[in-house]
Order: sequence, then structure tokens, then C-alpha cells
Amino acid sequence: MSHDARVLLLSHQNEPFCTARVAGALSARGAHVLRLDSDTFPSQLRLSGQLGWQDDSPRLLHQGEPLQIDAVWLWRLWPASLDERIPAAHRQAAQRESLTTLRGFLDLLGEAFFIDPPDAMAAGENKTRQLRVAQALGLAIPPTLITSDPQAARAFFAAHDGRVVAKLQTSLGHSMQGGNGLPTRLVQVADLDALTGLSVCPMVFQRYIEKAYELRVAWVDGEAFVGALDGARCGIDWRYESTASWQAHQLPVEIHRKLDALMRQLGLRQGALDLIVTPSGEYVFLEVNPHGEWGMLERDLGLPIGAALADALLRRGSRTRGHRS
Repeated sequence: MSHDARVLLLSHQNEPFCTARVAGALSARGAHVLRLDSDTFPSQLRLSGQLGWQDDSPRLLHQGEPLQIDAVWLWRLWPASLDERIPAAHRQAAQRESLTTLRGFLDLLGEAFFIDPPDAMAAGENKTRQLRVAQALGLAIPPTLITSDPQAARAFFAAHDGRVVAKLQTSLGHSMQGGNGLPTRLVQVADLDALTGLSVCPMVFQRYIEKAYELRVAWVDGEAFVGALDGARCGIDWRYESTASWQAHQLPVEIHRKLDALMRQLGLRQGALDLIVTPSGEYVFLEVNPHGEWGMLERDLGLPIGAALADALLRRGSRTRGHRS
């Protein structure tokens, strides 16, 4: 393993834990670490892309100097932090252009190894595809309806005797504590009239699955680091309601194998997978977030997730160095 690898960590200013754990593990292994907080671009972070100029080699410049990177940990690309005095319409356009520019810059890192490439992460977020592939691989999934049609949602509610949850497909926030978003919740009879709002915002409806445990699986290049919450104390959405403490959990070999196949088909080396273990012992797949939170599993259970990411980056990135030498 190369001990002078150059590794770029892409995070954001309000992420103090996970990025620090990966950075510390890399430094302990002798790697050169550069952390860039994506939300500081372009106001503070100075980046430039050069193409067809000077020696004609495409390059990414950081503070005027070319970046040579062996591996990239793409944790999160965050919207730009801009001056609040900028009019809202202009700020939205500036954030969109800044994020598009930043994503484009990553293409200038040549043969650098990514966990994970931005295009793979974007494709991997497709929750419909996740469920389709998971089912095809033999994983159990909840009966699911994704719709903007109020009548279809009411029919689904009736077909499952009112034991239905509703949720969004995208996260409104990321933290170890959860919150700052819209929780998954049980649909009540009183909610049925409000389903006309689906014409403004489609939602996911799934049959409620009884829980013995709810699992968060931090996946790192084929390894699974699992935390479990007591199903009786984690609520409908553990991010908002849980009074349970995380406990260690071991996946059955067959479930690990199917999750590995799922992540490979999604093109992901990292992700946070959510599953339910039913009272009868069945494992039910819910979803995977390519940049989902795992810090609480390392903090509370001592699971070496940051170290596993560092090892994967160095192991895979060493091949990049070999190509360049």
C-alpha cells in the first residue's frame, strides 16, 4: 500500500464528525489529505478548470496550483453558502451554477479513484430503481406505491387496511440526530382528503412493516457495519422518534450477499442502507442513501467505518498511482 497517496475529501462546513474520522484514519496511514468544503465554493474556495490551454492538458487548479489526486472521497456536494443579501432568484441561480461547475471540475481529476463517482451517486439515489433491483435479487421489499394520483393512494390505503406509511424520496437534511425534514409517518383516515396535495408533490406509500429491529447498515466497499434499534422503541421514523440506543447486529450471510449484489448493480461502494427485521426474522429492504449518515454507528458502537473508508481509498487509489508512475 502506498503511504504517500494524495486523497481529496469533499464535504461541507457543518459536517464535523464523519469527515474528521476518515481524514484521521488516512493521516494515520501516511496519506496526504486535502479537505474541501463544497459549500464554500465559490465565495471562499478558489478553484479553476483549465482545458485546451498551456500544454493542452486538462487540469483542476486549487488556489492557482494544479491538483494531483490519487483518490477522492465524495461525501457530500452541498449548495453554496451565499450572502443572504443576494435576491432569492439570483441566489438560486448562483447555487445551481456553482454546483454544476463543481461537479464539472471533478471530471478534471483524471484517473483518480472515487468513492463514489458523482454520476454513480446520482444514479444510485433512484429509489424506484433500488426497490426494483432489490426485489429482482430476492430481497423482500414492502408493497409500494409511488404516485401523484390521490385516488390511487386512497385505493392503496384501503387495500392494506390503513396500515400504510408515507414518505418523500429525498432527504431534506443530514445529521446524526435526524430531524430538519419531513418524517416518514403513518397515514391516518383524516389524511385522505389532503391527498389532493399529491398533484403538487408526489409521495411514496408503503405498507407498514412490523419491526423487531430497524437496521442502519453502513456499507464500505463490500463490508457491512450494522447498527440496530429496538423496534418497539424506534417509532415510525427513528430519526425523529427513537428512544432506543444503537446495538451491534450481524447480517445473515445470505442477506449480506444480496446487499453486495444490490450495491454492485447500483454502482456504489458506499451507502447507508435501511432495513427492517420483522418479528418473524424476515429482513425487509427499504432504501439506500449513497451519502447517508453513519457517524452515530462509529460514535456509539465503535464501528471502524472511517478506517474502512480510508483503507478502501488507499487500496483502490494505489492503482491510480501505479498508472501514473
